[in-house]
Amino acid sequence: MTTEIIYKVLWVDDLNYDENNELTDFYEGWQLKAGKYNIELVPFDNWEEAESSLRKDFDDYSAIILDANCKIHKNDTEQEEFITAVLPSLTNIFGEKRRVLPWYLLSAGTMANFGTIVNGARYQHSKHEEDWGTMLYLKDTREGENAPDMLFENIARVAKDLAMNVVLYRHHDTFCYLGQDKLIDARARKLMLRMLSALYYPEDNIKYEYAGNPLRKVLEYLFRSARDHGLLANECFEGDKVAVQLASLFMAGYNVRYEEDGIKRQVRWGNPPSDSKSKVGEAIFSPEITSIVNNIREFTNEDSHTSEEEPWYIDEERKDIFFGYVLQMCHVIRWYGIYVADNSNVEENKKKHRIIELSADTSVSKVESEIKVKKTKKPIVEVSASLPPSIEDIKDKQYLVMREGKMLYCGKCKLDPSLKNIKEYQRVTLINAVLNEGEDKDKYPYIATELK
Repeated sequence: MTTEIIYKVLWVDDLNYDENNELTDFYEGWQLKAGKYNIELVPFDNWEEAESSLRKDFDDYSAIILDANCKIHKNDTEQEEFITAVLPSLTNIFGEKRRVLPWYLLSAGTMANFGTIVNGARYQHSKHEEDWGTMLYLKDTREGENAPDMLFENIARVAKDLAMNVVLYRHHDTFCYLGQDKLIDARARKLMLRMLSALYYPEDNIKYEYAGNPLRKVLEYLFRSARDHGLLANECFEGDKVAVQLASLFMAGYNVRYEEDGIKRQVRWGNPPSDSKSKVGEAIFSPEITSIVNNIREFTNEDSHTSEEEPWYIDEERKDIFFGYVLQMCHVIRWYGIYVADNSNVEENKKKHRIIELSADTSVSKVESEIKVKKTKKPIVEVSASLPPSIEDIKDKQYLVMREGKMLYCGKCKLDPSLKNIKEYQRVTLINAVLNEGEDKDKYPYIATELK
């Protein structure tokens, strides 16, 4: 007994019957070809009966094949308006079942208005073409000699991953922003599709591994899209590599450090905080999106960038957290898509990149009073002065707490481990510090021991 899956395909065509009301060799020949791909054709010569079968046994079918010139009702004659009448009915069934089945046209293409009908159908099919493949296959032309093999091979390929169609339907408001010629790279679409499929159908995704953490990759593709739309400064990239932490800061309304021609500068989005009590100024991300993005960034592996191919596996003990972040990423993508639609002028967006010239005293309060709008140029580089300021120079000044790996720091001070309640991106005032005698003293000459 075979263990291979048989894919049942609903086939509505102008089928011929003999005097005993049995299908002629025409059908048998097509079924023979389909059988090579483990496909069982379930034939009907009218939509009325086919629709009844589809509604009754929807979960049994893996795809639908339609002729362009067929009968709508059992006792009708063939109608050229067949496809125009059937597609709205299919849409209603998909909505009722909350699932979408791939469908294709298989026709001789001899109708007078064939091109018009095909173009109308292609409009509905195009949103799925990236996953389902080509819509139209010709029966009787020289170009269509291999149509049966191409069609059945495509159906079998899609049927193996049919669960993904459920994911696409449930998260259509996310995937409308992902894919070729869409807002975010098609590679992000594949990653999100597979992650969500593993969430809903774990039995089909037992060997679940990636080249690099997929969540981080999707986040990087979002940031690349933001740069393309003028919403992220070039200074948040190190060459072609996304500096995820810096990109997160920029879009959350914080200042981002970089060096240009030996001069320290900062870049930010829009206006700075209106007063010293405010933590952030004008921002792209809302506070909710900022929090989600930061949590995803902290959860993901620092070494899992889009250019790397190292294998990454879901930690069984943390997979619930992982899938929780996958769903939150859907929310971030939807929010971002709506934001870009409302802020689609790239040049106007770029005008909101503001450069801040830094004086020798780089405390936050002084920096924020020296804003000048200039053109951004080079990637982010963190630098340290050759001679550190004195403790008296850095005390009683405000700083933004940042992270390097597992260590928190503010300005030139790494935070003492005893400071338990300090969080990344928190605005603090340095009260006291001691000299750092460790190996990183050149970069962080002091250790903050008391903050407010």
